[in-house]
Amino acid sequence: MKLQKGFSLIELMVSMGIVVTVVAIATGTLMQAEHATTAVAYMANTQENLRAGMHFMVRDLLQAGEGIPQGGVSVPYTGATSAINRPGTAGIFLNTYTTLPAITPGWKAGQLATSLNPSTGATLTGVQTDIINIIYADNILQDTAGHYLYSYPVIQAAPSAPVCAGTINASGASVTLAPACFIMPGVTNPITTGNLIMFHNQNGTALEYVTSVAGPTINFGAGDPAGLNQTGNAFGTVANLATSPGVFPPTVVTRVWMVTYYIDATNVQDPQLIRQVNYPNYPAGAPVNPPTAIADDIENLAFSYAITSSTDPAGTYGVSNFTNGSGNAPQPILPDTPAQIRAVNVFVAGRSEQTYTALSTPQYLRNNLSTQVSIRSLEFRDAFTTAASSVAP
Repeated sequence: MKLQKGFSLIELMVSMGIVVTVVAIATGTLMQAEHATTAVAYMANTQENLRAGMHFMVRDLLQAGEGIPQGGVSVPYTGATSAINRPGTAGIFLNTYTTLPAITPGWKAGQLATSLNPSTGATLTGVQTDIINIIYADNILQDTAGHYLYSYPVIQAAPSAPVCAGTINASGASVTLAPACFIMPGVTNPITTGNLIMFHNQNGTALEYVTSVAGPTINFGAGDPAGLNQTGNAFGTVANLATSPGVFPPTVVTRVWMVTYYIDATNVQDPQLIRQVNYPNYPAGAPVNPPTAIADDIENLAFSYAITSSTDPAGTYGVSNFTNGSGNAPQPILPDTPAQIRAVNVFVAGRSEQTYTALSTPQYLRNNLSTQVSIRSLEFRDAFTTAASSVAP
């Protein structure tokens, strides 16, 4: 009988074992590749969020103080206290702020940083986040004739040209601009409710909140969300810029932007970095300036400041001097002021939108960004003395 050719049972079992091993190795490799791809995608998304938020903050910080007097803009106050609201919190600016600086630090003035337990979904709370307020002048607002808002004073008589027959209400409740000097409301992002207008003349500055615009007249009604239109206060008002009641020297007006950054952790599933322009949600019927989320899943926001002298004589932070030196002060302490800020250190931290499940227990992937922004419009003190200048009067 002729023998039949084929595979023995042992040979088949060995072959199947080899095939299973190869398939298992290939499957494991594919799963590892998939997990790696997922991790890269999560980290890329987190990095994109962080970079988006950092981009906006750096852009605004680079403009801090542009067109603003070095000492800041006066706000209404009585005695030595004011009550100006700070966007992003339920509190107020420090009562000792009688002028609004180009940068207002808000060390631990924000919400608690929040995260989630990736296994249980329970809310985890962390450190108190920071807030920062930045102001700078709008230098691009023009009318249809090409005039800038600040090109001419509100009132300018002949023989100067053009003749500006505007008016400033004695109490600062309104200002009317002459069409020969500026055609209201402007063509590039026109003047509207919610804007901030700075008055500036030889007697100082004042800042008011626009509550309505009627033709060439800008109104600053009481009860604004900023608390800036307190025309009856003793100091820091438009009325204080007059040389005599209702009589103003040449006075220019400029639109000012206040930009606030803070963390909104109300939704613990998605804490967001918020960019707030001016003040939100006023008036009630047709609110303007809603908060804008510029980055998602942001868990922390912190600022520190390079300040000229930056000492802590009272030991507020537990030491006689700042532990990390004057370049890393959480906020100025008298006699230091925000006008001495030379640079801002920005730190922002975030997590992945989804949990990473390739590990033994689910985990969020985290990353952070930090940078330093030099503030060109603030501190002008010469910190680099020479032997000659150190003894010069």
